[in-house]
Amino acid sequence: MYLCIDIGGTKTLIALVDAAGNILHSVKFATIQNQRQFYENLRQQIRVNFCISNIKSCAVAMPGIVKRNVAIWLGNLDWHDFDIAKQLKEDFGLTVYVENDANLAALAEAHHSKGRSLYFTFSTGIGGGVVEDGQLAKRYSDFEPGHVLYTYEGVEKEWEDFAAASAINAKYGKMVDEITDPEDWLDITHRMLLGLTPMTTSIKPDRIIFGGPLGLALNTYRTQLRKQLSAKLPAKVKMPRLVVAKYGSFSVIYGCYRYAKLKESHR
Repeated sequence: MYLCIDIGGTKTLIALVDAAGNILHSVKFATIQNQRQFYENLRQQIRVNFCISNIKSCAVAMPGIVKRNVAIWLGNLDWHDFDIAKQLKEDFGLTVYVENDANLAALAEAHHSKGRSLYFTFSTGIGGGVVEDGQLAKRYSDFEPGHVLYTYEGVEKEWEDFAAASAINAKYGKMVDEITDPEDWLDITHRMLLGLTPMTTSIKPDRIIFGGPLGLALNTYRTQLRKQLSAKLPAKVKMPRLVVAKYGSFSVIYGCYRYAKLKESHR
């Protein structure tokens, strides 16, 4: 059994996954913004909702940059140098592996795929990961696409400030799945393309996998996005396939499971 923890900017999801990759039980709760209070709540949620006696190891997915199993910077969360692995080991005796959340989602979504896969999650922020022939690409381990600066409406902004699902929700006063006006979707795809075009040109993926609330709505705007992206890419860059994340909101959890199994096999 594996304890898998997906810490997001607004929500945290904990799941118990068996050796075959089946989710046996899961709990979701709001991510408390204070780092110490968050961990106290996380510890309590584990104690109340999970029996850890049969757990082989734990994998934790966190936004931002992870170095040597420590989250040193967490993007939209005002946390830093969060050694959650040490704390969980002290409290529960677990071996803990920590990695960036989008990297793990990418691993889950592309572990069977040949070639290069580029994964994006359009959620509270924008995260991303790159997988080559089923393995995380080490040269993109610190890939933080949401924090790249672009000029939008005459102002230099981070991509996620105007293209994340949260930014879209704020702009239109409704959730992504409630937006129906074609003109609104034209605006949304324009926002997405400001980052997608240069990153596709640079990374040259065979496929782009879309996750997060905005990414999972891809079927609504896929034709429009493909047409516009194809027109913007240089002739030497092949148009990638545009794919919806098959695991949906559980992509990161399945990535945690695969990452923990991989780490255990190398011990």
